[in-house]
Amino acid sequence: MVLRFAAIVFALLLGSPAPAMAQSTAKAPVTIHVGALPSEVAGELFYGVDMGFFKKAGLDVDIQFFNNGGAIAAAVASGALDLGLSDLMSVINAHAHGLPFAYAAPGLLSTLKAPTFGLLVPANSPIQQAKDFNGKTVAVSGLRNIAQISASAWIDANGGDSKTVHFVEVPFPALVPALAAGTIDTAVANEPWMTLATDKGDRLIFMEKGALAPAFLLSGWVTTRDWMQKNPDTLVRFVTAIREIAAWANKNPEASAPILAKYTKIDVAVIARMHRGQFAERFDPGYVQPVIDAAAKYGVVAPGFPAAAIIGDSK
Repeated sequence: MVLRFAAIVFALLLGSPAPAMAQSTAKAPVTIHVGALPSEVAGELFYGVDMGFFKKAGLDVDIQFFNNGGAIAAAVASGALDLGLSDLMSVINAHAHGLPFAYAAPGLLSTLKAPTFGLLVPANSPIQQAKDFNGKTVAVSGLRNIAQISASAWIDANGGDSKTVHFVEVPFPALVPALAAGTIDTAVANEPWMTLATDKGDRLIFMEKGALAPAFLLSGWVTTRDWMQKNPDTLVRFVTAIREIAAWANKNPEASAPILAKYTKIDVAVIARMHRGQFAERFDPGYVQPVIDAAAKYGVVAPGFPAAAIIGDSK
């Protein structure tokens, strides 16, 4: 049974067809409790509910909002949630500390084509290229998180020295005011903060040439291995729905904008100007491994490990 379960889930995660869905959708709806953040990274959940993707899969999704990914992870670990949104760096850390988290499905990507965060500097800042960040104070939403690691990797790959950079933790809503006050030189920001800042005249530098990777995963839908083992049919339904939602969202940014505004309370006019991200339509370990390797390189975890260790029941 375990081998059959693992084969089905791993095939789904890697993008293979899911013939089992024809049977699962005919069964009674299953209620699942899923944790989310009020931001685009959790957009798949919002679109899935409002556009009927979860209903089609035989799922009744109870969305529960949290202020940060750490609180979501704690609720998943305790069993208060079945699944929840978690950033990749948190799951890498959890695995390194022996916690049994694994991704059921991927979420938002950062890609060169559709970057989801960048470096904000004031309009009159002398900072133009990576080496100009040497010795500067850079704000990130959390120390040693994906923002800091990706910025460090870009600086080092393009002639700068991240060891000279002073990273400080500043919550997202405080980034733009801190930049205006001059208490920081630059900030690693995502949306809607990038758009709000550029609306005020700040300049945005995307980490393109020499980026951490051409495409890497920012977040995904995490659960515990115990939940996966006990709920294989529900897991199949959820994974299949997420894959369909990702494909729809990537092709329909205008249609998804009002839904995103509804759940995040971001003005739809701001959403229309935002740099909208792309969702992973299949779970490619290549989206994960560069982040694990960078986390090991910059001392967040030691040693590194294969991406398969945190993707489904792949051991």
